Amino acid sequence: MAHGARGVRRAFVLVGGSRSQLGLLEQARALGHEVCVVDGAETAPLLADADIGIVRNFVDVAAVLADLRAHEVEPVAVATMGSDQAVLPTARLAHRLGLPGLPVRTAEIVADKRKMRAAFEAAGVPAAAGREVKSVEDAAAAFEVTGRAVVKPVDGSAQRGVTEVRSAEELPAAFERALAASRTGAIVLDQYLEGDELTINGFLLDGEYFPMSITKRLLHPPPPLGVCIAHRYPSGLSPERERELFRIAQLASDAVGIETGPSYVQVRESFVIEVGARLGGGKDAELAQLVTGFDAIRANTLWALGELSVDDLGRREPSATHGQVRFVVAPPGRIIRLDAEPALALDGVHEAGFYWREGMTLPPLTSGAERLGYLVLTAGGEQELDDLTDRAFKALHVEIAVEQVPA
Repeated sequence: MAHGARGVRRAFVLVGGSRSQLGLLEQARALGHEVCVVDGAETAPLLADADIGIVRNFVDVAAVLADLRAHEVEPVAVATMGSDQAVLPTARLAHRLGLPGLPVRTAEIVADKRKMRAAFEAAGVPAAAGREVKSVEDAAAAFEVTGRAVVKPVDGSAQRGVTEVRSAEELPAAFERALAASRTGAIVLDQYLEGDELTINGFLLDGEYFPMSITKRLLHPPPPLGVCIAHRYPSGLSPERERELFRIAQLASDAVGIETGPSYVQVRESFVIEVGARLGGGKDAELAQLVTGFDAIRANTLWALGELSVDDLGRREPSATHGQVRFVVAPPGRIIRLDAEPALALDGVHEAGFYWREGMTLPPLTSGAERLGYLVLTAGGEQELDDLTDRAFKALHVEIAVEQVPA
């Protein structure tokens, strides 16, 4: 254990205790650091794995700082991955502690789709048309301009409160859904974009952009809208097209002010949907390491510690040419049994696990937060990957007492 003067414990502070943060926890430990996890939910899985667990809503930065003092924790780094909601509190916490991290101004831009849109417009980033709407009547006026649209909260994550709208009659319900999911009570209406949805992962160091991977996002049929059920590599695009998309991702990253740190950009065609100043929460970085050799989790950890150099952003030999993250979805109900070990025994399955635990009640799928679990798989080709995925799904032991919906 790392201890300072008078018993003070020097620790790597992880903001958020969901399983999407596991890579950072493991990497910080591998570099010899104790890990302190902060999360507002007592059931957050990584609280049990932490050297120091603090149950606190991380949005309350002042309270988190007081808790760190009370636990005699001296932070050596502050980091998060996979959660849009944790990006701004993490930046504010790092700033208050004088530690490396995302500039607060940049975190404020990526946490608010209004500010992000303004940044895109100022920098000439191609993005969907749209604007903030303050009422159903306001939304109806915007809908007349855009036609088919997407209504969403300005500060949402994991597709919470996001609805595709095809007619004006659908606007009131979509507006209320977005309003309920917004912490700030602000809503935007964007023009609906056609085409495949892609994720562009990269990392920046002192303004230099290092391309990582482009994956095709396979989406669950609506409703809900836009919930990803797979990240698939390779994208199937030509090298020239991928270079153009990396250029657009760099332009979008620059527009919101990312100078050092991860960049997670979602696009349709050549239009940017949004930028996340974080590693993806859907095992994107883990997949990228397997199929491209780019270790973004280690880079993120070193950045938070103030130890990142250009030598840490090179590619190593990938383990396979094809891979995907495949998410597990299931009907709502009480979870009786979950067992991923039979799937993990299959060659080519690198990770298999569940976000929920036995005894919990899985709610209906309304956003990415209700996905049951995940598989990370690699193979030597498309058909081999599909066959392995089918076998892995069948090997998972999932038993749920499905809730009966009243007639």
